[in-house]
Amino acid sequence: MAKTNSFGLNYWQHQRPDQMPPIGGAQDDDFRVECIMAEKVYDECTVCECPTVRFTDLRPQPANVVSCDVNDVRVINPSIPRDGEVDFTLEWEQEVLYTDSEGNDHTVCRTFKFRKRIRLRGARQGMKLQFFHLVRCLNCHVREVEGELDHIECSVGLFIVIKVTFMVQLEIERARFCPQPPECVQISPIGCPEWADLCERGEFWPPFPPQLD
Repeated sequence: MAKTNSFGLNYWQHQRPDQMPPIGGAQDDDFRVECIMAEKVYDECTVCECPTVRFTDLRPQPANVVSCDVNDVRVINPSIPRDGEVDFTLEWEQEVLYTDSEGNDHTVCRTFKFRKRIRLRGARQGMKLQFFHLVRCLNCHVREVEGELDHIECSVGLFIVIKVTFMVQLEIERARFCPQPPECVQISPIGCPEWADLCERGEFWPPFPPQLD
């Protein structure tokens, strides 16, 4: 009988008698099916959004934005609050170089957070969550309030891959990179059409170096 875990998931693959490895020593040119212990991806999806962040209370007041960089991106407080749902917060540090009215350079660094709760059908409490993320500062502008230059507003492009995994035994014959997961089911509309178009065309996938031929 196949062994199952507390989720009712089958750990083991059924193996036919003709697939069993030979009892004696195999030759170098003999090929056979191998079983490995690995984290199986039970479900996955992507988030592609373009939130706006603001740098306020700047002294001296900004006149022009020179550059913007994103640093130290991390996922905090990931959880599966209930079966079929995933909650997480993406946190990053964003640094902006700007000039004041006299042309002097100033640097400001702030920490921003983006929280998201999504529907992921295969997620079950007790499983492991894994994330791949890409965060880019797309553009920044100095905004006016009541006719005076007041704060800096930036559009940030987010591309996040969410995977729910569990350790299983798998039978492996051949493999290749998996296609980009489908988009996460979300309620709010996506902003920044250019960023969304890059996500849909798979420009950010895979999020890791491709295998060399």
